[in-house]
Amino acid sequence: MSEKDTNRFDPLMDTQRLLNGVEVSGTADFTLEDILAEYGGKPVATPSAPAEKPPAPTEKPPVPAEKPTPPPEHKVLPFPGTSPRDVAEPESPVQRDADAPERDAGWLRPDNEIDDISPEDLFGLGAAQAAPEAESAPAERAPEEQQAAEEEPTVSMEDIVASTVDAVKEDQERRQEKFRKKLEKQRKRTAPPVKRREPAARHPLPEVDSEPPMNETASRHKRRYYGCRRSLLLALPILLLLWAPWVLTQTGIAVPFFCDSGGNADLCVLIPQALICILGWPVFRAAQEGLRDGGCTVYLLAAVANVVTLLDEMTLLFLPGRTAAAPVGGVAAMAMLFSLWGLTSYHKGMWETFKVASLGQPTYVVDCCDAGIAKGRGGLSGFHTRANMEDTSAQWQRLLTPVLLIGSVVFAALSSFGQGRGQDFLLVWSVILCAGSALVFPLVFCVPFGRLATRLGRSGAAVAGQYGAASLASMRRIVVTDGDLFPQGTVALNGLKLYGEERNQAISYAATLAVQGGGCLGRVFDDICRGERISFQPLEHFHMHDDGGLSGMVHGETVLLGPPIFMRHQAVRLPASLPAKTTVCLAVDGELTAVFSVKYNTSDLVESALRALGRNGLQLTLAVRDGNITPKLLKTRFGTDGGAVLPELSERLNLSDGERDGGGPNGILYREGLYPFVDAVAGSRRLCHVIHIGNLLSVLGSVAGVLLGFYMTFTASYAVLTPLLLATYLLLWVLPMLPLLWGVDKT
Repeated sequence: MSEKDTNRFDPLMDTQRLLNGVEVSGTADFTLEDILAEYGGKPVATPSAPAEKPPAPTEKPPVPAEKPTPPPEHKVLPFPGTSPRDVAEPESPVQRDADAPERDAGWLRPDNEIDDISPEDLFGLGAAQAAPEAESAPAERAPEEQQAAEEEPTVSMEDIVASTVDAVKEDQERRQEKFRKKLEKQRKRTAPPVKRREPAARHPLPEVDSEPPMNETASRHKRRYYGCRRSLLLALPILLLLWAPWVLTQTGIAVPFFCDSGGNADLCVLIPQALICILGWPVFRAAQEGLRDGGCTVYLLAAVANVVTLLDEMTLLFLPGRTAAAPVGGVAAMAMLFSLWGLTSYHKGMWETFKVASLGQPTYVVDCCDAGIAKGRGGLSGFHTRANMEDTSAQWQRLLTPVLLIGSVVFAALSSFGQGRGQDFLLVWSVILCAGSALVFPLVFCVPFGRLATRLGRSGAAVAGQYGAASLASMRRIVVTDGDLFPQGTVALNGLKLYGEERNQAISYAATLAVQGGGCLGRVFDDICRGERISFQPLEHFHMHDDGGLSGMVHGETVLLGPPIFMRHQAVRLPASLPAKTTVCLAVDGELTAVFSVKYNTSDLVESALRALGRNGLQLTLAVRDGNITPKLLKTRFGTDGGAVLPELSERLNLSDGERDGGGPNGILYREGLYPFVDAVAGSRRLCHVIHIGNLLSVLGSVAGVLLGFYMTFTASYAVLTPLLLATYLLLWVLPMLPLLWGVDKT
């Protein structure tokens, strides 16, 4: 068979000739009308040709091979339902090679050169259907090959639709992969661990092996509290009875028996003071426990002062050489009574503290970190140890009491034996000890701690003694979450505006992201879905953004949820005016679908807590997940923003994690809400403030009293140094502290 006959049965050449305006000579497997009808095209009117001999071309004669004409330009259009990127890029035109083998000359004739777009790209045909084999073809086709070529199936519309669907799926997968890589890059910025802080000036905590049960400790302090209170209530009227004749005599009223002689006056002091010492046995016990622990406390100073004054009063009765000066046993009895008051308050505070701790696992533990004072999950391990740590007052007492005792002995010896009055040693020593016994010293920590613990106990909170209070007072910022500022029931959806989305579907999409994000907004959507029985959607690639927005993939669609500022950053077009000031927008695949109006109501307890923060010099650190909760919103709703700062997203997520380890329990909370939290922190700051002022006044008063007593006894000015004047001097140091002692439990 000749080369001409071979080309006549080539279907690819028939198609190419039709495109060039040359009529096909020979019978093809399928016509152009069939192809166009198959793909929805409009049939081209061509003269029907006989099967054997096609008519001669009428429109355009074939171009001689010597003068080839350039192929006409063709505009490639994609199939319906496909995007331009799904259409294959055109291949470069096939160039003639002078040295090409003769087998290519049969279908690469100059008069019918192939266009730059192959039939496969134009009609979607497979390579096996559109072009001959790349290898050399035989000169003549066998009858079996011709029959097989005639029976080759054509491309169906189902195949085209399937290919289109596959292309769309591939496009979605590419978008998801791009979104997944973006999220993965953002996740690499992990939150740094929260660094906890302890007071710099504190002694290191001992290792906690085992701690006694909280209820046993509470019971022990309860028994001691009732014992000290009973002694205090009985000793108070005896002290008043002791001082009554001295006061009456000072006002000019003569008291029978008391004014008859100095011995009678001595007995009126000796007997009541002895009774007070008997009732003050808890003070002697506390002094003994302090010595056993290797320290001297103010209770030891009070016990020694009472013992010395009792001995001096006995020498007044039995030692005739003693100077006829009034005994100062009444001042020593006052020191014993104030010590009883301090012990009563201390055991009251410890009882209230461990009574709260005995309730079981706390809801939150309070610790300190770089961001401020924060709440977290944790247990009671270490709480007992912290609560029994030595307070600042005890540390000052441990340093000052030995100095006062040694100084009083030295000064007493100088004022008695140094002046040749050795028989007045006990008198001088008792005067110097009583003058150096600062009455406020045993009250500095005990009274405010007892009052604060009682108040916190009513709120379901407790502080681990002075150590825990100092830890909380070392920070000026308090970390709050969405639930702290807007508790359950204060946030509600006030309206919904749809933009072409179905209502339940919009709520379902928004709830899926909001619940995953947490915070008060998640609780609102969760309640709505439970009430209306709206199901949640499967969520993939969830991510939280710095500007308060949420994003994720739901059923292959990119869903965004957040405030308007987040939507603008994501290039989502918003309407000119939104339905409310505080809104949450929902967008699907970059198109706005719904706008939720959110109402943030205020709580009286939260408002009171924010005012307490300002009065106590505390500021807020917002560890919030809701993008609408900003310092501006707090200013609008509560009238103050509390000096709030908004840290980075990673730090906010770390601090707001409900399962975050709270570390050492410097404080414990058994109730939700901001008020107990603020109450514990603000109370700790006030407690430490009172302790610092009280310690300063106590040290100054003790040192000044010892020096004054030494001067008055050294000059033998006993006429001026009366018991009533000495007691007045000591009470003057107490008066400035009384408002602070009673005001520590006031918010």
